[in-house]
Formats: sequence, structure tokens, C-alpha cells
Amino acid sequence: MARTKPSEQRRSDLLDAAETLVLADGVGALKIDDVTVGAGVAKGTFYLHFASKDDLIAALRDRYIERFVARQRQAADAKTGVARVEAWLLAGITEYLSDTRLHDVLFRHGSHASRPPGPNPAIDALRHLLGESTAVPDPGATAIVLYHAMHGSADHILHVPEDRQRLLDETARLCHTLLSA
Repeated sequence: MARTKPSEQRRSDLLDAAETLVLADGVGALKIDDVTVGAGVAKGTFYLHFASKDDLIAALRDRYIERFVARQRQAADAKTGVARVEAWLLAGITEYLSDTRLHDVLFRHGSHASRPPGPNPAIDALRHLLGESTAVPDPGATAIVLYHAMHGSADHILHVPEDRQRLLDETARLCHTLLSA
């Protein structure tokens, strides 16, 4: 086994192995030994990057959110004005629905059934986008409202797939109505 991988690559290998394991067996069954075997590293290497299993799960959540928001930004960057925000929201719904398994295992399991306290990077990204693209008086509050509309729409579509287009259209209408006022 090569010992010359950069630290960030080792961390990424650990996260990749953990993601594979939680998708297969859930967070409750995740064992640090299995993660290190899957990543091809010694147990000590795990502790260079993560203090605990909970720290690893938090890092998996952060990585999930970073990838999710990056895809939303990519969709938004192709537009201007309010259309940027609409593209961000619709991309979020589409991205979530494309594979709900990892989201659900990371954010809806046992003792971690809700987001940990603190800032929500997705809402922060939307607030920033609103500040760049619109003149809403309170981008922070508006970001919270739109984020939860997006998340609620995605959850509804997951359970009632035939409502997909209706909810996408209504999310877009809500976006334009709220931001054009």
C-alpha cells in the first residue's frame, strides 16, 4: 500500500469507504474498523482525520451538502436575476429526487434525525444567491422560506410522484411571486 497519498486524498478515501458502508448497512452498523479496511488505511490514520464515528458522520453530511449546493450553483450560474434563484431551487428538488438514499441515511437516522444545531450551509448559499440576484429586503428570511418550500416540495414528490410537475411549477411560481414583489 502506497504511503505517499496526500492527506486530503486519505480523508476522501475514508469518506468514500464510509459512504459505501452507510449506504449498504446504515449508520448504526458503521464500524471504524470497516471504514479503515475499506479505505485501505491503518486505524491511526482514521484518527488523524476524525475524532470519532460521529465526527465522520458529520463530515459525510458536510460533503453531501457541499456536493448538493455545488450542483445548485451550477444550475443557477447559467441564469440571471430571479431565474437564478428558480434554477437553484428546481435543481435542488431534482438533485434530491435523483437519489434520496444517502440523504436519508445521513439526515434521518436514529439519534441524528434532524440537522445538528448551527448554520445550514444550503440556506447560507441561497441567502448569498438572493443577495447577489435580487433586492429582497431580508435575504436571510427569504432563503429560509424558499429552502423549506424546496425541501417540502421534494419530500411531497417523493411520496406522490404524480405531483412532480405540479410541484415544480408551483415552486417556480412561488419563487417569482416572492422575489418580484
